[in-house]
Amino acid sequence: MTLEDDLQAVADGVRERLPELTTRIARRLRDEIPEFYLRDNPALRAGETESISSSIRDILDGVTEERPPPERASDARLREARLAAQADVDLHALLRTSRVGQALTWDCILEVADELMPQSSQRLPVLRHISQYQFIWNDRVNASIIEAYQQEYRAFYLQGRDRKRRALVRDLLAGIPVDESALGYSLRGRHLCVIAWGAAPEAAIKKAAASLGWQSLTVSGAAGTVVGWLGRPNTKIASDDDLSALDAAPETFLAVGQYGDNLDGMQRSYRQAWQAYRVAQIHPQPMTRYTSVALEALVLRDLPAVRDFIVEQLGPLYRSDERAKVLRETLSAYFASGQNAASTASVIGVHERTVAYRLRSAEKILDRSIATSRDELSIALRMYALLQEQERADLVALQDQVVGPAPL
Repeated sequence: MTLEDDLQAVADGVRERLPELTTRIARRLRDEIPEFYLRDNPALRAGETESISSSIRDILDGVTEERPPPERASDARLREARLAAQADVDLHALLRTSRVGQALTWDCILEVADELMPQSSQRLPVLRHISQYQFIWNDRVNASIIEAYQQEYRAFYLQGRDRKRRALVRDLLAGIPVDESALGYSLRGRHLCVIAWGAAPEAAIKKAAASLGWQSLTVSGAAGTVVGWLGRPNTKIASDDDLSALDAAPETFLAVGQYGDNLDGMQRSYRQAWQAYRVAQIHPQPMTRYTSVALEALVLRDLPAVRDFIVEQLGPLYRSDERAKVLRETLSAYFASGQNAASTASVIGVHERTVAYRLRSAEKILDRSIATSRDELSIALRMYALLQEQERADLVALQDQVVGPAPL
């Protein structure tokens, strides 16, 4: 075999392990660089998996196609660098993520080469070629990452039209006292945070404030997005569930927290709105309310752990065949109907005895009682459905190259 054949064989072996390798890198990043995740930025997290996998594919394609290392990082990696700048993540933490990814990728390459080429005389030329390519690739890519990060940081924090107000809001959210008159927004009373993006984000927030006769505070986010609050002085009005004023224009999307009192409530509503945004990026709706997706938002903070939980709980029902799909849909309807077989039958349009048969089949496959595993199975099924939405959303994101907002 030629060197080219050996390089192709190693690259193919690494590609086969790409999902496992991507998950391993994501977990190692959380363990070794916790400061990169301190701000819990949903927009930044959403691009992480694609950034990792695109970098690995870029190296493998370059090695096997005999092309020179690129002059800059992939579009996915540069998007991640810009989002990191917008989220005020330290540049050194961002560069450390590259080093961790490179180290684990090299470990995987070594493992594959050892398995395919037990003879060192055949293995060493392959590893030498890949390592030389990877080192040059890493130097060039990191240079473009630093440049993209620094340019975005300057544009976002030093040149933005509302940079002064954004700086005040950042201090406010960090617990640093600010001058309300400079902010132009009273911190007393009742507050509701809204994250808006799409066609007319700021207009949607200001329109809602005007129709309610309340004050509003907005600051610009990334790619034309807006973080805003609606505020009212009276904390006694019992209309928190009425969000009819938040009627966004077509192609405008809102993620909404809960009402909160004074500064603490303002900060809490802000965190909740970002959690709602996390789910909205996977399952877009005109308005996503935190109260409706709190569970999904909580568990989505660690996607690898979520996937492990789903596989563990669903077992054979995780498969993609039609029988597993029917049983998942039946179980989901059963839990949503309060474990009432008659209601379940009505929802899915089958006879009640069919529901009973499917439930027994599911218990046989799972080898445990549905009743005693209700909570775990219910959560696993909800997350399975949401991650199916994420896979479709990822495809759309790759086509549209849309960058979402980042927390202040």
